[in-house]
Amino acid sequence: MVSAIAGVLRAIVAIGHYEHRIDVVAHGNTDPVLPALMAYELLDRVLPRGMASTAGEQLSLLASLVAAATFIVWLHQARRDAGRLGGEPEWAPGWVVGGWFIPVANLVIPYLVVRDVWRAGGPLAPRAPVSRWWASVLVTVLLNGLIRLYGVATSDGGVSAKTALDMRAVAYPLWAAGAVMAVLTAYLAVRVIRRITEAPTAP
Repeated sequence: MVSAIAGVLRAIVAIGHYEHRIDVVAHGNTDPVLPALMAYELLDRVLPRGMASTAGEQLSLLASLVAAATFIVWLHQARRDAGRLGGEPEWAPGWVVGGWFIPVANLVIPYLVVRDVWRAGGPLAPRAPVSRWWASVLVTVLLNGLIRLYGVATSDGGVSAKTALDMRAVAYPLWAAGAVMAVLTAYLAVRVIRRITEAPTAP
């Protein structure tokens, strides 16, 4: 859930930074998104000048890495437990970690490993939203990549700065979608963990 909170905070800070830019360029903002603007200005006062938006990005990245590492550690333990308690996983324990780091193959292997561990619980294992969880992971990763590219393209001197792409109508839905997917992915991950942990794998 830490990654979900960080994703929401990143979106709030990004919107606040954009509102601040409008305020500076237009010498006033007649229609500000006040909560986001206030959150950004608070961070801007607390942190060194110009670091608020960077801090939001770094916090989101750190939270995502911590969440991923925690999930992999849990999955490794769940795979070991499944084998020790009489389950019959098809994927070797090494794939639990290694599958995340093989380019292209990591789009599929982690899903297959998680599904394998869930199925090792047998026919009485509670249903787990493994497919929906993995789809949300892929969409979240894609959106995060787009958000970072968008930030670079619309920054000062970027190829899309001050163009039709550098507008609220493009930026805000993108940032909001990233936040929504971060929350959805965290929720589905928790459900998968609970269902696999509750599986009645028998010796």
